Amino acid sequence: MSILYLSKAVSPRIRQMLSTNVIGAAGQSPVYQQLSTDQKLSQLPRPHFAELVKGDRLLGVCCFCERETRIDQTPLTSYYVRYFSFLDQLRVAKRLPNGRKKNSQLKQEVHELLTGTAFAHASHTPNLFYAYVDPNNARSALLCEEFGFETIGSFRTQMIGRLFPRERCLPERVTPETQPLLRKLLSTHYQNYNFYTEDNLFYQDNYFVLRDSDGKILAGLQANPEQWKIHSLPSPLGKILLNVGSRIPVFNRLLNQQFRFLAVDYIYSPDDNEQYLIQLIETLLARFGLYTAMFLVDDKSDLTKQINNINKGLISKLQKAIPISIIVKPNQLTTNQLKHLKKHPTFLSSFDTT
Repeated sequence: MSILYLSKAVSPRIRQMLSTNVIGAAGQSPVYQQLSTDQKLSQLPRPHFAELVKGDRLLGVCCFCERETRIDQTPLTSYYVRYFSFLDQLRVAKRLPNGRKKNSQLKQEVHELLTGTAFAHASHTPNLFYAYVDPNNARSALLCEEFGFETIGSFRTQMIGRLFPRERCLPERVTPETQPLLRKLLSTHYQNYNFYTEDNLFYQDNYFVLRDSDGKILAGLQANPEQWKIHSLPSPLGKILLNVGSRIPVFNRLLNQQFRFLAVDYIYSPDDNEQYLIQLIETLLARFGLYTAMFLVDDKSDLTKQINNINKGLISKLQKAIPISIIVKPNQLTTNQLKHLKKHPTFLSSFDTT
């Protein structure tokens, strides 16, 4: 008898568990709670939920977001692992002697889920699953090894902070009439990226562009206001910054237990000219009444070069950008397809991680 219950609907018990979920490992990484989860659960297209249930009690839940992707122009189905909140049921602190692996019914059923056949017809292979993990977390590394994931790249969470943001340009909010143009521009801009998706595009109609006098788009981005409740930060300095620094006026605009920030998504910066991008970011910080912008940047992307030329402010000195691994579980992919994934940068959406 299966111990995992599969569904495509967000049940009240799923909503309750994920809305109160606390993320992170104390002492190793920031520990925080995302406060917009309940709202975002209603926005997920094509989700597949796996619930771990004992009696009437929900012990854990995982969400796989089904997406269509292409590898070197070949279409296939991918699944982004957005939530995996029953990891504590699977984790082992260290490898067992002689390389032995502890077996359980739960692990066997997760192995089966990660073939993709439970979500679609078997003929839909090849397919792949992808996720993001901290490579410095030994338990995460063991978990990836257990379920056959491979690393194809890495990214960093970049932060730009301004204690006194000001409006430096006149951005234009994209309307339904101009959305088709942006879809085309972004599709071309990210055509060589892995896993580009429009699933999170135009969320709450918060896409903005900066144009020149001739109407040409110089820069564009999606700006999603977010709020996290930060429970703890790693290291003694992190504890001081959170508990003491968050009480200091002005300084607490950058770091606070009730951390409000702008999640930046779908960055369009076609001419590698970071001055337009930073003008747009600072202006939107001022308009939304926020002081920190956060976004994800693949280490192999051209955007990394632009970001390195930007003054990111004090926040970047307080929080060092740590590389996070991009991992995939390839199901019946060819060797060339896997090489293609490792060679190209990955499209990263802040919506997926906030």
